Amino acid sequence: MPHPDESTRLLQEGREGTPEHTEVPWWKKQSPWWAMAVLPLCTMAMGISVAPRIEVYTSLACLAHRPDFYEGTMATTWDTIKSVPPLCASDPEVMKVVAKLITAENTIVGVSSSLTTGLWSSLSDRTGRRSLFYIATFGALCGNAVFILVNYFGKYLPGRYWWLLLAPLLEGLFGGMAASVVAFASYVSDTTTEQTRSRTLSIKYGIHWTGISLGPLIGSLALRVTGDIVSLFYIAVALQATLLLYVKFIMLEPLSEERQGLARASWKLYRDEGKQAREGQGWLGKLWSSFLPIVRPLSVILPVKKRGSSPSSKPRRDWNLFLAVMSIALMYMAAGDLLYKFQYTAAVFGWTAEENGYFLSMLSASRGLYLMIILPLIIKLLKPPTREVEIRVESDVEPSGYRIIVQKLESPTFDLHLARISLSVEALLYVVMVLIPSPASLYLLGSLGACGTGFQPAIQSVILSLYMHQGGLEVGAVFGALGVLANVFGQVLSPVLYGSVYVATLAVFPGSIFVISMLVIASAIFILCLVRMPSHDESIAKHGTLAPDSELQVGVEACSTGILVDT
Repeated sequence: MPHPDESTRLLQEGREGTPEHTEVPWWKKQSPWWAMAVLPLCTMAMGISVAPRIEVYTSLACLAHRPDFYEGTMATTWDTIKSVPPLCASDPEVMKVVAKLITAENTIVGVSSSLTTGLWSSLSDRTGRRSLFYIATFGALCGNAVFILVNYFGKYLPGRYWWLLLAPLLEGLFGGMAASVVAFASYVSDTTTEQTRSRTLSIKYGIHWTGISLGPLIGSLALRVTGDIVSLFYIAVALQATLLLYVKFIMLEPLSEERQGLARASWKLYRDEGKQAREGQGWLGKLWSSFLPIVRPLSVILPVKKRGSSPSSKPRRDWNLFLAVMSIALMYMAAGDLLYKFQYTAAVFGWTAEENGYFLSMLSASRGLYLMIILPLIIKLLKPPTREVEIRVESDVEPSGYRIIVQKLESPTFDLHLARISLSVEALLYVVMVLIPSPASLYLLGSLGACGTGFQPAIQSVILSLYMHQGGLEVGAVFGALGVLANVFGQVLSPVLYGSVYVATLAVFPGSIFVISMLVIASAIFILCLVRMPSHDESIAKHGTLAPDSELQVGVEACSTGILVDT
């Protein structure tokens, strides 16, 4: 059976408008909004707990290394900490300890989630998407619970504040934030068509940042009322528990039993073939084979050989997809500077968790507004009109043996230009922050930097377009590969880079983190300038003829589950 190509996928999606797909009550109808409606719960919980973690690190480091700052106050034991003295927050020894804790936290969650995200994502193909929501949310809940427990019982434990690193370990073992991202992205992919996917992704990112903006705002207000930093972790746990209940009793499962069964059969075949291959291998080969399920998602982004323009020309490798993925990987690394920004503001501007919370709310709200309203309007006004082409489909019922359908092709280069412009705007704002370090510059970076967030939906559209042009079918595997790269670059390499540079330069130039971010973004722009999108003519040549009608359904079901089936 030939594999269905992208045009086959689009044709099947067009069939979903028939009455058999629409005559369903709204509460039983598949929609991305079943997941997107609770996305704010997930992001609010994350936004509430980000800034307080830095203050908890600073508080416990101050008590352990500079208790003299607390002389004459009530804060003489861990369970009575309410705030951090400004002089202690800017103490070099305390700052180094906090930077080490941040680096260790990000490294632990990055390494552990890199090993598990792909496995949990693959499991969701076989057991349903809701299982991935359970796993990722439960891990985040456990992480916040650790901060609550260590705050009350840490003084009885050896190592004191180092027990806080149990939080990133538990989060990483359950997939970390990357698993949540993959869960929402997979749900959207399962319940949208190619025509609506990019718009839905933009709205999804807007809701994501809106939730993050509300989280710190709620946290800052709660902190003002309670005066207890630990209360914020209770709020985060309550939100995550609510999300678990929603997934259990309300959220619809987008994967049918047939698709899950197909995925289980494919996984069993893959596992049996692996066992047979390992029988004749030595211990080194068996060790490598055990890691294949972890690195398997990355194979979809590797350069593939492309036929030349003429039969006599040699095949050459197509690097466009790989380069586009590397550009987003670098931006995952640049996004890892957020925690160090909070430490920078505490040390240089004297900001507390409350003020950092307000800043994060402003930053996230501006991004949410841009992604939900401004960017879709820009795309609607500036994106070139679609081009209609005729595609021939093999048919068993037509006398001629085929029929013609009209398919709309989107502009293949608009999203690429949007991604480049978005990165350029963000790089320029970092230049301003380096040259004029001040709270006003930081707020300028946070507000106008929203224009740079158009990169994410644009580059994901570019990546999927390039992948489909190569004949790829495992869309879920692409999201899995991006999740692995987000862990490696964003939570392993990023904290090592920013943490080591910040610790080495904090005494003379704490703003070095902004220089690093500027250089990383500039590298991403350079790589993105090397990417070339296929032309309309190439796309038409690629998808000129489709599989027979009788083979469309099975092929699309196999494609939807992120697996390949050959018969």
